Amino acid sequence: MSRVADNRPLLLFAGVVLTTAGAVGLGLVGAIATLSTLLTGGPILAPVALAVLGPLVLFGLSLVLAVALAVELRRRAPLPTHQGVADAIRRLERILPPLSRLGLADRFEPPEPTPEERRAELVQGYVDGDLSEADLERELESVLEGAGDEGGPSTIAETTKRPGRESEPLTERERG
Repeated sequence: MSRVADNRPLLLFAGVVLTTAGAVGLGLVGAIATLSTLLTGGPILAPVALAVLGPLVLFGLSLVLAVALAVELRRRAPLPTHQGVADAIRRLERILPPLSRLGLADRFEPPEPTPEERRAELVQGYVDGDLSEADLERELESVLEGAGDEGGPSTIAETTKRPGRESEPLTERERG
């Protein structure tokens, strides 16, 4: 990336600040010029134009830069995932079908756990006593079938470790 692309949020923020300050400053100068013209009795059109049009143009530019900054920050920030948010958006999409074209529910959907993450959850459930040995074996078989040939362990003995002895697989007798 180039220096400009790397510093785009900072540059956009500086642009917002400078154009806003310029608009305020130009508005003050225009107001003073308008008051001066009113007091001296000269032509009023030029100072009023300076007091009104100049700040409007600069505030418009400031608004455009602020929107560009918000878009850039959103682009750089990861979108959080949460199942509850995804479910709420799905319900909203059923109520307002045009929203479903945006695919927001899919963006908030948490990713499916990898086979390794699922195995770790199952083993932890077994260690905690939430799963029986038969349930653990059945669930691990389904994980192993779903994992296919991803280079993971091919047997339950390679996947399941004894509670308290993480490096040793279950023996034939312990597996039942």
